[in-house]
Amino acid sequence: MGYGITSHRIRRIEDDLNNLLPIQFGLLVSRGLITDHKSLNKFGRSNNVDSGVDTDIWDMANTSDDQPIWVAPTAARVHNIVSAEATDTSAGVGARTIRIYGLRTWDTAEVSEVITMHGTSHVATTNSYVIIHRMKCCTWGTSGPNVGNIKATAVTNATVTAQILAGEGQTQMAIYGVPRGQTLYMCDYYASIVKGASSVGVALKLLVNTYADNQLTGFLTKHTVGATTEGTNYIRHEFGVPSGYAGPCIVKLQANASANNTNVDGGFSGILVTE
Repeated sequence: MGYGITSHRIRRIEDDLNNLLPIQFGLLVSRGLITDHKSLNKFGRSNNVDSGVDTDIWDMANTSDDQPIWVAPTAARVHNIVSAEATDTSAGVGARTIRIYGLRTWDTAEVSEVITMHGTSHVATTNSYVIIHRMKCCTWGTSGPNVGNIKATAVTNATVTAQILAGEGQTQMAIYGVPRGQTLYMCDYYASIVKGASSVGVALKLLVNTYADNQLTGFLTKHTVGATTEGTNYIRHEFGVPSGYAGPCIVKLQANASANNTNVDGGFSGILVTE
């Protein structure tokens, strides 16, 4: 009787390895054990996607602010950070400090800084940013993480680059800026729909601005999917071979619904590689 490994068993081992290796690689990247690689998980929510209106998945697309399209600063700008509530302050019950993540230029890697909140009085960032793509509360009081909406408004442009909605603790924006010298290898993107109606359809687009250093309004459609509240209200597209988007570029998700006030959650994940 032979005691060797059968061809069937070898195929099973190969299948197990093929399934395991991407997971293990992603874990190593997340742990910071692979040089020049960084994991990325961007997620967002828009609770006011209206019928026939292209709407980016970000915090300002809500029933109060009602801004469907995110607008980047026209140049590197200092941003004023301010809350709608006085209790988001250094010794208050709300947000006390927040951290801002973004790009100072399209030729430099992501940086971050900590802002000490001053309630309804603005605090200027130390850095100027061409994009702020994440903010999160770091410390807070007994009513935190944040009592009011916290906005980052670009000086001169007077446009909101990022916002933390009250009580959420961090931005929910499926938008990300990639600088020159780095490439985002996207693994997947996803979305789900919440709407109190019998049937609502949503078309989702993966958009990329491939000339972010020269113009900020032109986006190419890189992929599209659709979902309905009847049947499949959660969709996920996985790239068998990761799709690479080289910087300088802006990557974002955008939705268009068949009914007003549709809530769309969405995001994408990938690996950012310094080339």
